[in-house]
Amino acid sequence: MKSLHVGTYWGIPVKVHWTFSLLFLGVLGFGWYKGADPLVLFSFASFIIIMFVCVILHEYGHALAARKFGVQTLDIIISPIGGIARLKKLPEKPAQELWVAIAGPLVNLVIASVLFIVLFLGFNDISYDGTEEFLELIATPAGFISLLFITNLILFVFNLVPAFPMDGGRILRAFLSMHYGKVKATMYASTIGRILAVGFIFIGLFLQQIMLVFIGIFVFVMARSENQQIMIKDRLSKVLAHEIMNTQFTRLHLSNTMMDVFQRYIRGGEKNYLIFDSLGNVSGVLPELFIKEAYKLGELGNSVNSYMSNTIYYANQEMTLDQLYEDMNLKGVAIAIIKNGDQILGVIDRQMIYNFIQLQLGTSVTSPT
Repeated sequence: MKSLHVGTYWGIPVKVHWTFSLLFLGVLGFGWYKGADPLVLFSFASFIIIMFVCVILHEYGHALAARKFGVQTLDIIISPIGGIARLKKLPEKPAQELWVAIAGPLVNLVIASVLFIVLFLGFNDISYDGTEEFLELIATPAGFISLLFITNLILFVFNLVPAFPMDGGRILRAFLSMHYGKVKATMYASTIGRILAVGFIFIGLFLQQIMLVFIGIFVFVMARSENQQIMIKDRLSKVLAHEIMNTQFTRLHLSNTMMDVFQRYIRGGEKNYLIFDSLGNVSGVLPELFIKEAYKLGELGNSVNSYMSNTIYYANQEMTLDQLYEDMNLKGVAIAIIKNGDQILGVIDRQMIYNFIQLQLGTSVTSPT
């Protein structure tokens, strides 16, 4: 199991990635190394939990802002390196993207403001001479709240750095999109992000801060990836399904065996297949992944009926490839049947879309199979 579902709030599921448990092992190891007592370890663990609640609230800021513009959120996933609200799509209008992007950091600013008021009103005698260690500070109520305040303030500022994948990169793109359009705006924002990333790497090397180097590398890769994804989406949005569909696709029948399919598969060409009954109706589909599984298990003598999937996805011939690609990913299907009314015109599978992207943009896309 990759993630644990911990609840659904405001209609949005929250999941915690299994690697989050490693954080607690790290906490215990760090505390043991420092010789911390149980109270300090409890405070440290509580601090981490509350901070990730703050991260969840940050992601809900994005998700609820997106909902205002009619964009659904699939779920929120929390891992040791942060959280992500998986939106079904990004808002199309720059002003909407701006509000969705800035909503997350604003949540941290609100939390920091509330904590500052609590500190000001409840702990006006707080003092810190700089000699206390982190574990000593976190075990006191004033120190605990102070660290929460500082961390939320850092999250607010860090997320405003104008580089993908931070919210600041999306805020910058939203502003630029108002003047240049989304494709050019993403290109400019990506370039700025990569310049900043190189700066992070050099500063990290100069100061011998390996974490800053890793952050720089991560930001550089993500900025490049964001630009690539927008270019792909833009190109796919200009092509209709019927323009690249395969009209000469193989029609398998329920009487075929997996060996029949495998022999076709290894000859190359088609990766995913449709299966028809004796009346010519589609009974199911046979994805590439299932063909490979049958081969690994030595079950090529079985009928296709034992391996086919009943999840059949139909698409209109006028659907753009970006819509089709997005729908296929969301529904987890490998092949789409292109129709005009009740008539089957052809098929498109993921491999065909990957090949089209590579041919048009010279960009490779890794198949999930």
